[in-house]
Amino acid sequence: MGDVSRQGELTPTVAWLFAPAFLCLVLPARSAVAAYGAGPVGVVAVMTLFVLPLSYAVPPGRALWARCRDPLLVVQAVLTYVPFVVFGQDWFVGLAGLLGGLLLLTVGAPASWVLFGAVLLLEGILRADGSWSLTIWALTGPANMALALFGLVRLADLVHDMHTTQAELVAMAVARQRLRGAALLREAIGDRLQAVTAHGKAALALITDSPGQARDRLIEAAGITRQALDQVRVTVARDDRAHGPPKAGREGDTADGIQHGIQGGTVAPQVARMVLVVVLCAFSAQTLVNVLETAADVAAKVGACTVIVTVGALQLRHTRDRRDGVRPQGWVWTFTAQTLLSVASVWVFDEVNLLGMAGFAAGSAMLLVPGRWAWAAFGAISLMAGTTMVAYSTYGLYDAVYAATGTAAYGLVVYGLSRLTDLALRVETAHRELAGNAVVRERARVARDTHDLLGLGLSAVALKCDLVVRLIDRDDARARHELEQLLRIIAESRDEVLSVTEDVRGHLSFLHELATARDALAAAGVEVRTDLPVVPIPPPIDEVLATVLREGITNVLRHAAAKWCAIRLSATDEAVRLRITNDGARPSEAAGTGLDNLRARVGALSGRLTAADDGAGRFDLAVEIPLVL
Repeated sequence: MGDVSRQGELTPTVAWLFAPAFLCLVLPARSAVAAYGAGPVGVVAVMTLFVLPLSYAVPPGRALWARCRDPLLVVQAVLTYVPFVVFGQDWFVGLAGLLGGLLLLTVGAPASWVLFGAVLLLEGILRADGSWSLTIWALTGPANMALALFGLVRLADLVHDMHTTQAELVAMAVARQRLRGAALLREAIGDRLQAVTAHGKAALALITDSPGQARDRLIEAAGITRQALDQVRVTVARDDRAHGPPKAGREGDTADGIQHGIQGGTVAPQVARMVLVVVLCAFSAQTLVNVLETAADVAAKVGACTVIVTVGALQLRHTRDRRDGVRPQGWVWTFTAQTLLSVASVWVFDEVNLLGMAGFAAGSAMLLVPGRWAWAAFGAISLMAGTTMVAYSTYGLYDAVYAATGTAAYGLVVYGLSRLTDLALRVETAHRELAGNAVVRERARVARDTHDLLGLGLSAVALKCDLVVRLIDRDDARARHELEQLLRIIAESRDEVLSVTEDVRGHLSFLHELATARDALAAAGVEVRTDLPVVPIPPPIDEVLATVLREGITNVLRHAAAKWCAIRLSATDEAVRLRITNDGARPSEAAGTGLDNLRARVGALSGRLTAADDGAGRFDLAVEIPLVL
């Protein structure tokens, strides 16, 4: 398989151009036929028939159709059937397909398909003159035109819809992950925090009359809090390992069935394939009817029919195998064979109607030939069809225009439906990846915020419980004060559980975290040393410094055996610096993932974080963030 160069990605804006381009190419071909079949009046009639379809194919025209659909369909029907009254059987076959396409596009299913069938039936009745070939043309011609118009417009709509729902898909993925995260955190600590709150309130009421029971309540509360802290880490880690990052391109790869949020699943590719196959078969049938009627002998008919089947089969291969940015193996040979069969076979079998298959080769040129050469090959095949027709035509320029523009129009249909199918598949896959990646990012955020936000609060609760246990019967007044602070910290921790999964958290404050850190360190018996001049700090930096302080103090409480902890903040015109130092480092313990989280947060502000252990029991955590971001 060879790589296909991205010949300008087919965006929704580009996709909208296919239907108008198709109509504009078909228009001169039909006008040329009408000119020598019905004269100038016929040309005017053909041109008016294309006005309303073009207005629907161009997005700004949709507003008019939304307001006046029924009157506009009536006008199109009048323009379609009045020429039958004026010109009779001399009127061009197939233009009723414009009305059929508009019905498919503007009327809801299944009524649209019933009306479309009625248009084909009426066309067949109006053309009933005993000729089987004309009857087939009366059915396949409008069907071909209608489905080409319907397919190009509807597929552009679907591609546009999938692009515009991108934000909705991401929001849905994140919302589902938040629900999952909320359930896991409620399971891990929600009930435990309620139990700790109950024990704390009971201890507050029992301190004076039953200090022993109060002490037992607080010991149990401390144990529950430490269980909650351990359970949070285990739960988040287990959830991350259980799901991991999604693998793109496979059904069911994204978490919790996110792919089902893509409206219609693979509707766009399915519609594209169905419409393309029907259009190819209808156009091949038209060419086959012409050949069977005009071929000189049986051998010519058999040979020409073989050409039609072979060219159609090659087209299906080119369309089917050109997926995921690769060309089908041996495409140079199959494309060359398709082109020669479409054009050279006209001379071999002396059958000009085989030029009808040249549109397939033109479409394959756009699909397979790389870069700007694709357009050159497309134009060359269309021009070749026109010049070949001149050699067989008695009408000269009329037939040349008809052959050239008809080849270009149906080449565009083949390319457009094939390419839009590929685009729809890739957009759908990209959205599935996007939703899955959003889930992974949300999972990482929940894990990081769980570690950063809840760690210090839960550690402080456990330490406060221990402190109050020691104070009971020694200093009941201070014990009550510490218990009141304990209940406040528990309430804040419960709020932070919600903030992790419901995206309702306000900005963290460095000063607020400093107060919490002092309380937690004091409860643990750690001397706090501060050097904190009053300096203005921008909110984004203040929040990151608050997070660093919270994580730094959490590590002191969990990983260190510190007697003192120093917190120093300084600022210059260029940067803000925070340094947290303690004397209780344990070299044998790993730092865990907390520092990695902090590095990511600090790095997002172009800052730098360093963590160093001097080997003699002193640990230093330093952050520097530039003020000019």
